[in-house]
Amino acid sequence: MVIAVVDSGIGGLFVLDALCKKYPGEHYIYYSDNLFAPYGIRNAEFLKNRLYEISLFLTGIGAEEIVVACNTMGVTAAEHVSQFVSVPMTWIYPEAYPEFEKTLVMCTPMSAESARVEELVKRGATLIADPRLASIAESAGGASRAAEEYLENILGCRCGYDTVSLGCTHYIYFAETIKRLTGAVRTYDGVDGVVRRAARHITGEEAFRIDMVFSGEDESVKYRAVLGNIAAARAGCGHFRGI
Repeated sequence: MVIAVVDSGIGGLFVLDALCKKYPGEHYIYYSDNLFAPYGIRNAEFLKNRLYEISLFLTGIGAEEIVVACNTMGVTAAEHVSQFVSVPMTWIYPEAYPEFEKTLVMCTPMSAESARVEELVKRGATLIADPRLASIAESAGGASRAAEEYLENILGCRCGYDTVSLGCTHYIYFAETIKRLTGAVRTYDGVDGVVRRAARHITGEEAFRIDMVFSGEDESVKYRAVLGNIAAARAGCGHFRGI
């Protein structure tokens, strides 16, 4: 089966890694819309149009399922666009349970305007919507000292949380720093959830393969290095360092 994973940059590589580990007998296409990154400062209409265009392209080159690995696009565009796409579409979104645990939701400004995130706030979550953090991760190819300093500034007075919902896959690179600064016992990143939902449509097996496609500059070397770092970190061999 040909499974396409879509994001604006390197954040969605966490979803790709999880899919590859669980379903190694598939052909994956990773589509980075790096020409239009970051998505978090875009508007909903742009994201809907962009996802529709990307979906047409991906189905045109053989994609049999599309997995949206960007929370911003997931909560603002995916449900709408899925109605007009000829293959199954699954999307990631922020996971949180604020009724049962003191929760901080971290996401992009565009995600913060979505009905899903607004509902989490109504249920008791605290919200931080940051316009820069995803770009910091993208520039460094993962975690960096610059990211730690930035997080210290925005989270310095935020402590005593049970959990943090990472409402952007780029933020997963900083999960340990965020836990340390907030005092959270755990973080939710939505990756396992989107993989479970995608599994409902995965039916066949092929020779394992990963193709990288970019809307802008070809960054295959960087992305494959980052993907290797993720695989090593998830295997317990290190941290989500930059490249």
